[in-house]
Amino acid sequence: MIDKKFSFAALIAIVFLFCSMQSEAQFKWAMVGVNGLTCSACSRTVEMAIRKLPFVKKVQMNLDNTEGKIIFADNANVDIEKIAEAVTNAGFSVRYLNADFLFNNVSVSTGYCFNNGNYTLQFISTASKTLNGESQIKFIGPEFLAKDEFKKYKTLLTNSCTESKGKVYFVTL
Repeated sequence: MIDKKFSFAALIAIVFLFCSMQSEAQFKWAMVGVNGLTCSACSRTVEMAIRKLPFVKKVQMNLDNTEGKIIFADNANVDIEKIAEAVTNAGFSVRYLNADFLFNNVSVSTGYCFNNGNYTLQFISTASKTLNGESQIKFIGPEFLAKDEFKKYKTLLTNSCTESKGKVYFVTL
């Protein structure tokens, strides 16, 4: 009888620990700059393409700044590449893609690899800093930046995450 109580309590503790670890590091929202938005119909086209993504809760487009704020569903498995793909498939290009990520006391610097389930964030051009709470990260890659902006980072994109799981995203603060 004692073993069953202990096993049940241990199981509850493990489930609680797993759930708390899952919520420690996750995307909250993203901002995407979109090249080519010139009218409200263009903005609406991009908005509807992004809204179709299963992890998106809400999209707020800003035609004046040619950008959109994407609010993610709670505890959703966010696929950053799908956002860039949605913008491209709508007939536009991504100027930048920044995301607000919830960290729990994570020390980062250039070359640091942060494994988070299905993907890894590799920090580049980043001074040593401890991230605790919501922090905005900038995605670096040809699909996430305008061509001239990407050229500044291209030579820095060497994957040093030897134990990464899934896709490696290059990011900076």
